[in-house]
Amino acid sequence: MLRLFGHFIQIKMLALLILEMAVLGGVVYYLLSAGIHSPQLLKGLRGQFGQFSFLFAAAVGVAMISMGLYSRSAMSDYRTLTIKILIALALVVPANIVGTQLFHQKLYESANASTYWFIKAPVVWLVVILATRILFGMFNKREFMMHRIFVLGSGTRAAAVRQMAFHGSNQTFLVAGTFDPGVADRGQLRDSYETVTHDEEQEDGADWLDIVRRAHASEIVVAMDDRRGLPVSQLLRCRVEGIHVIDYQTFCERETGRFDLDELRPSWLIFGPGFARGILADLIKRTFDIVVSSLFLLFTLPFTLLAAILIKLESKGPILYLQERVGLHGKTFMVMKLRSMRQDAEVAGSPQWAKVRDPRVNRVGAFIRLSRIDELPQLINVLRGDMSFIGPRPERPFFVQQLSRDIPFYSERHCVKPGITGWAQVNYPYGASLEDSRQKLSYDLYYVKNHSLFLDFIIMLSTVRVILMQQGAR
Repeated sequence: MLRLFGHFIQIKMLALLILEMAVLGGVVYYLLSAGIHSPQLLKGLRGQFGQFSFLFAAAVGVAMISMGLYSRSAMSDYRTLTIKILIALALVVPANIVGTQLFHQKLYESANASTYWFIKAPVVWLVVILATRILFGMFNKREFMMHRIFVLGSGTRAAAVRQMAFHGSNQTFLVAGTFDPGVADRGQLRDSYETVTHDEEQEDGADWLDIVRRAHASEIVVAMDDRRGLPVSQLLRCRVEGIHVIDYQTFCERETGRFDLDELRPSWLIFGPGFARGILADLIKRTFDIVVSSLFLLFTLPFTLLAAILIKLESKGPILYLQERVGLHGKTFMVMKLRSMRQDAEVAGSPQWAKVRDPRVNRVGAFIRLSRIDELPQLINVLRGDMSFIGPRPERPFFVQQLSRDIPFYSERHCVKPGITGWAQVNYPYGASLEDSRQKLSYDLYYVKNHSLFLDFIIMLSTVRVILMQQGAR
């Protein structure tokens, strides 16, 4: 894993992105150049062809990132992978048409860039991507493509690490063995890898270091439920000899993009890295919010106006729906949404979670909720400073009181501005229960700890996938 601006990225997926873009750009450049038989003419066109090839590959890369084709679980489900590739293809076609028009004159001076180039280029992309993905899939989960770890512990945390290793979405690590810090007669764990018991009389740690090296492991994950009796000397010996030692919660954060709330301790949050704030960071964040929200507000205005007309035609009542939400530092504000439910949706009782096929949602409302058009007025909330474009979704005070009482660390999500979309929204379905809220919080805290402009950009692109695939809409 590579930590870039606080966010963890799989090195092999980053390498796959660079490889695919380089191959695609090279193939496109070759096809454009192949039809030029005059060396003099080719010399004059190389710069134009190079620009087009680079911009086409970059546009394709953005489309594929937005569809999650370089995410942690991109290669775990081939059916979903195929769907994402086809949707990305639909995004590539208009980008290619625009690019072709921009480079129209120079492209058509090439005998090989015919009027069918707007079809040819996406087909070339599809062939390149299928070839690289098939080849990558053959080697992705081979042992030499995954880093090997030893787990220190035999309790709940150690079991959680082993469960992560065998989960279908794991593409990064495998467990080479377990160090059992308990007594020698604990017995062997029922795993295919070696379990090493700890002898308290050993102080040099030589055996541990030799075992790790023989297993070609590069990391020890400290996953003890109780750190009393931690074999410090053995860990120190391994650490100074170049073996990486990492605690359970950081390992979980790195491999899953979320926290394990059941094992989360305040000390880890206090002494760990992250939670970077400052005047410059806040200024950059605010500038990003204003620029992006203004552009989105401009480009989505026709959709908003059309939805507003349909809402008015279908039922009586206001077009905009104002609802109290909890924002930065627990302060409340009125969030704006296009009305998607009947006007008397909650007249009979207390606030309710939205349900699948909620009977309170009208026909127009069902469509604008699936397409997320009902959220567009919140761009005004962003411009007013109530919200950020990216951040944890704001909840209603009624639910915040309940969730803060039942879920530890829930109030910590309010130390940043809420957002229209967020890390939880692109990684977890719609939350409509206490357990869903716990799972979403595990992602929200990851964002609060590691948020940056880089992570905001990734979330913004990933939101395209959520909208197009209608993930989590109700």
